[in-house]
Amino acid sequence: MDRNNRVRKVNRPKYLSSSKKENVKHITLKQESLYKPLLVTFAIFLFAMIIIFPTSIFDTMIPVQMQFLRRLVGWMSLSATATLLILPVSVFDIELIRIFSSADLYSNWYVVFVVLFAVFSDTLFAFVGYRFTKTLRKLFAGKAKKADIQKSNANLQKYGNLGMFFFACTPLPFTLAIYTAGAVRLKRRWFLIAVASGRFVKYAVIAFLLRVFGINLISLGETLFQSIFG
Repeated sequence: MDRNNRVRKVNRPKYLSSSKKENVKHITLKQESLYKPLLVTFAIFLFAMIIIFPTSIFDTMIPVQMQFLRRLVGWMSLSATATLLILPVSVFDIELIRIFSSADLYSNWYVVFVVLFAVFSDTLFAFVGYRFTKTLRKLFAGKAKKADIQKSNANLQKYGNLGMFFFACTPLPFTLAIYTAGAVRLKRRWFLIAVASGRFVKYAVIAFLLRVFGINLISLGETLFQSIFG
């Protein structure tokens, strides 16, 4: 009789526990686990919409503005690739040089706008790399040369954001410097100022030289290619 009246303890699964603390923890874990998949799904959907459906009702209503908007999206994509990926040559620099050297297609004011937008875009993605250094470095910097990593670490630890400025305005490995700056936690405000000012100096000097001397590197490259390969 005593055995029948005894309250038996029921072993419930942990996720069915009535503890308020455990319930909150369980919900939080669910929210965190869904965040990245939803973000990736949205990015893939947005990319598919741009690629698969290149035209829309807005192209009929405001064709010039939509063409310009897609051009901005393309520039930002090149900027993100050049800033966050370790590449031997910056794909964004190639596009900018094409614009700067084509004086017959683009006015000086257009070049000024492109320079300012490139500075903004590079600074934005540099902040992304700085903010999420731990994750992005594992994804994109895993195959970087050990000598380049040691060089960026030594220079940034010695010179701080002044070193970051030189990485931003010279052919030095800019992407590695961003991840190193995030790892050593350089002051964010001065980091952004160093990146923006360095990129402005770089792009402004390139644009100025190409415009003043009238060099069309695209035509020069095509001529050189034809002379070598026939």
